[in-house]
Amino acid sequence: MAKHFITEFELRNTRPLDTDLIALFLDAKYVEVRDGDRLRPCGVYVAVGLGRDGIKRVLTAQIFPGRESLESWKALLRSLIERGLRNVMIVVHDDFSGLLNVTKGLFPTADVQLCIVHMQRNSKIHLGKTQAAEFNNRLRTIKSAWSPELAAAQFDDLCQQFAKDAPSFIAELTKKREHYLAFLRYPESLRRTFSTTNVVEAVNGQLEILRRNNGGYFHGEDNLKAKLGIHLDRLENGRWRRVAAAVFAALSQLNAMFVARFESQT
Repeated sequence: MAKHFITEFELRNTRPLDTDLIALFLDAKYVEVRDGDRLRPCGVYVAVGLGRDGIKRVLTAQIFPGRESLESWKALLRSLIERGLRNVMIVVHDDFSGLLNVTKGLFPTADVQLCIVHMQRNSKIHLGKTQAAEFNNRLRTIKSAWSPELAAAQFDDLCQQFAKDAPSFIAELTKKREHYLAFLRYPESLRRTFSTTNVVEAVNGQLEILRRNNGGYFHGEDNLKAKLGIHLDRLENGRWRRVAAAVFAALSQLNAMFVARFESQT
């Protein structure tokens, strides 16, 4: 049975893909794997696609040695393209150094959304506790703005308010404003989904549980592949088997947006 799930895990990373996706979600999880008498650091890089049929699928889950790196992300994204992926309406990931430019280069017609949750966590690092609470309260108002234009103006005001307190952090937010607010171009029922990488947490959260239950590390790469492969199978044949209610409500609109964008490109 373990061999079956290891094989399925590896095939998941090589099978041909549909050319079109509504959304592509990216995130990585750090783990340790036993290699002989030592623990070897690895990153599990996960890409989840939301298809035009409204179904979420794990397109790939690749294991690379070492900490999270831009080169590993480049390899993963290029492998998706080599397997057939072409048209993506929105790509969602965190602000890992250099990744924004890579995704913009590989998917030039896609909106790129930087994870709002990661931004909120970073505010707690760069601002004091009281200021971070105020920052995130104002950010919640921006997330519910009725138009992208209004949100952009409010975001600029927010950045100006805290610019003196954390100049480098705020400068980065200002420069990447459009990529923090890209989700507002989409149907209201899906804005929460498209504003964060939480979709991948269905994989990464379970991976963390597996890691803890395993004693804090995995007993070899095959052990990691087998256990993660079992979880991915259960996920896609369980709660991801049907279209989520929020996606179903907006699916016709999303597909109309998709056709309008990519027909105009041709």
